[in-house]
Amino acid sequence: AFIVVNYAPEAKGHGVPEIMDAYARRGGKIRFRVPLLKSLASAICIGSGGSCGREGPIAQIGGGVGSLIATKLKSDARTTKTLVVCGVSSGIAATFNAPLGGTLFGIEVIAGGIVGFSIIPVIISSVISTAVVDTILGSQPSFQAPFFVMSNYLELGLYFMLGLLLGLVSVLWTRGFYKIEDFFESQKISKYIIPTIGGLIVGVIAIIILVIEDSTAYMGAFKPGEPYFPAVMGVGYAFIDAALLGTVSLVALAIFGIAKALATSVTLGSGGSGGVFAPTLFIGASLGGAFGLLFYTFFPSVVIEPMAYALVGMAALFAGSGRAPITCIVIIMEMTSDYSLILPLMIAVSASFLVSSLIEKESLYTLKLERRGIHVRRGYYISALREVRVDHVMTRSPTVLSPDMTTAEVLKIVDKTQHTKFPVVDDMGLVVGCLITEDLFRESEGEERQYQVKDLMSGDFLHISPDSTMDSVLRAMLERDEGHAVVVNPTIPNVMVGFITKADVLRAYQIAIVRLQEAGEPVEAIDPLETIDIM
Repeated sequence: AFIVVNYAPEAKGHGVPEIMDAYARRGGKIRFRVPLLKSLASAICIGSGGSCGREGPIAQIGGGVGSLIATKLKSDARTTKTLVVCGVSSGIAATFNAPLGGTLFGIEVIAGGIVGFSIIPVIISSVISTAVVDTILGSQPSFQAPFFVMSNYLELGLYFMLGLLLGLVSVLWTRGFYKIEDFFESQKISKYIIPTIGGLIVGVIAIIILVIEDSTAYMGAFKPGEPYFPAVMGVGYAFIDAALLGTVSLVALAIFGIAKALATSVTLGSGGSGGVFAPTLFIGASLGGAFGLLFYTFFPSVVIEPMAYALVGMAALFAGSGRAPITCIVIIMEMTSDYSLILPLMIAVSASFLVSSLIEKESLYTLKLERRGIHVRRGYYISALREVRVDHVMTRSPTVLSPDMTTAEVLKIVDKTQHTKFPVVDDMGLVVGCLITEDLFRESEGEERQYQVKDLMSGDFLHISPDSTMDSVLRAMLERDEGHAVVVNPTIPNVMVGFITKADVLRAYQIAIVRLQEAGEPVEAIDPLETIDIM
């Protein structure tokens, strides 16, 4: 607590959101002290029994080292961000002996997608880090899982059900995690005392689990002479091994999964330092294994390998909470050296990702930033748009169409203006819809009939107020999958005062970046061509 409170607040919690924040709005700049203090704080937390993982710390440490190298080389923002992703990816790859999974984690989670200029150095850094670790420590999978075989394709339906279930669980896991963090932050007591209280709570949970472990004859997959932690304490890999090997009962799996979620939330919510990836795998393995054993009990002829559901559950829960579906499929296969369950992994991950995305917009990583007012989408700092109002960038006198215009008349206007989107205004001056030229060309192609604008326009259009901020406009456009909006008079319904398109959003972004730079914020201006995919 002393280290985090006094020297590096960024070291608190699971670390990945802080990297995403640095990547999105600070050009990849990470303070030099952060990776050093993060490693120390996380080592103390995990070593003393805190319920958390090591991927968050290693990602933040790797990203910090990448940022430090970029600073020493006096690199520009683009190169700095690339080196940060290289550091994160190489750290994950080395930790889990998963070079491809580490590469995808950095690109999918931190960068928000495959970026042409950065993918090659990211791949190379992951390969080198994995090779170094394999040379020193040897090459072996993170988990000792048996080789699973799916011989009955009817099971794909059950794996789909598991994905749907864990999609719901991932939302509860994400929201519950931050609810507990809110509880600790709302307490009006010393910041040095709160982690102590959190540690006591985790200790009580561990004692309860000790009793359950003894009663279920589960004592983990430990070798003689090794120190023993109750399953919910520490990283929890021994328990995951036991779950995959089928040595844990159905009841114990369910109880341990819930207990791990609570213990991790308390550990990190009270000020501990560690990751959430390993706990997410623990919870997914527990609930997935319980699901498999339950259906094996009633349908033994269908469910051949019940503990295969534990492996698939790990990927499905991370897909729903981390929103990195490709990463979790690949990294689980690499961590177990088992590539035989690719079909169950794909269908369960897809179902989980779909359900969680429909219920909760943010991931376990981005929700932390969203709660701070930082809106990150595909790696760009959207909250900068809060500084720009709609009436500052809107087109005040756009070219408008009449509902009774024919396609021939509209085509002349399109040829003259080169515009692709038009508001439609009736004789009373009220906006009644919008016309996109793609719809016009699609409907009129190859036909002699002359359509009118009212036949082709959309009456369901996005309308906004001139005093709205551009960040809210962009979020509305993303939600509706539209690239335009009509600005209406806030006091007189349907009276248009302006029009907003993609170009206006990008211009607003540039204005916002310039304002932040003038205020001394370390952010980078970007080429509008790089952001066109946000639409």
